Amino acid sequence: MTATDPAGVSSVAARWLGELLPAAAPVATTDELLAASLEAAGRPVSRTDGPALPPAGSVRGVALLDEQLTDDPRGPETQLELLARTLEPAGVIVATLTNRGYAEAHGHAAHAHAVTGAQAARLLGQRGFTVEAQIAPGAAARVRGEPATVDTRADAAPGLADAAPVLLVAARAPASFEDRAATFFATLPRHVLAAAVLCRELNGRMLIVHDVFKGAWTIPGGVVEPDERPSDAAAREAWEEAGVRVDVGRVLGLFAARRPDRAIVVYDAWPSAGGAVDPEPQNVYESDAAAWVTVDEALARIAPHVAFQVRRCLDEPGGTHWQARA
Repeated sequence: MTATDPAGVSSVAARWLGELLPAAAPVATTDELLAASLEAAGRPVSRTDGPALPPAGSVRGVALLDEQLTDDPRGPETQLELLARTLEPAGVIVATLTNRGYAEAHGHAAHAHAVTGAQAARLLGQRGFTVEAQIAPGAAARVRGEPATVDTRADAAPGLADAAPVLLVAARAPASFEDRAATFFATLPRHVLAAAVLCRELNGRMLIVHDVFKGAWTIPGGVVEPDERPSDAAAREAWEEAGVRVDVGRVLGLFAARRPDRAIVVYDAWPSAGGAVDPEPQNVYESDAAAWVTVDEALARIAPHVAFQVRRCLDEPGGTHWQARA
């Protein structure tokens, strides 16, 4: 078996379909070798021509072993949407995709719709498909300088994802809209959400705290907990870090940052008691000091990236800003 020999990839595809589908589940494929193998095993098979697909909801499995997903000018996203309608709920697709990582590693011009190993999983997940198996057929043998025989265990190693001309994947279609939504959201990038307060008392003094971990002065704030409103998180952080109960008002600024990858909502706030109470940090492992200071003194003492946020909140309240660090 070789990665360039359809018989090698076809045999892996036939085995995966046998493992992932009931024995009597029908499969549609454009690959004659695979069709013959499936029929020999007693599985119902419908042959399709070129890019044509069976009628919606008519099969439990589809096998496209001619890089159809990435070679079709409509792009893999459109093809996967069509496949999701073609397959019965929780049906299975086995497909080869042109490997962008391999092309780029060998100095070749990558096909417009080619994908890397990581992109393949994300592409499928964003359409609700759960990846059951993925290999770069023949990759392990290629790295060893041997004939490109398929070794499904070795070829599945993440470090070899871009070491073969094609990728072979098996993925299960969503069983319901809820399953599709859950799979889609699992593919999205994760951003940390934080909330902070720019808290001033009646005389205009601002509340600042000394961060133990960072060793710098800042404004009260921290990560929003699961199922917590950002405004509630901001108030909670003011109490934990400064020992001051605050009322939270409007959003003064939204700051997105690359390092770390997070967004920070800064709220207007003032002491709930009306006047400035003596601050006393409650979580001393987070902050070991807190103080009311003039705005000018605060800007001089707090970390530069926090000073940027405070200035923007004061000069352009309600704005959205980007900064490399937050």
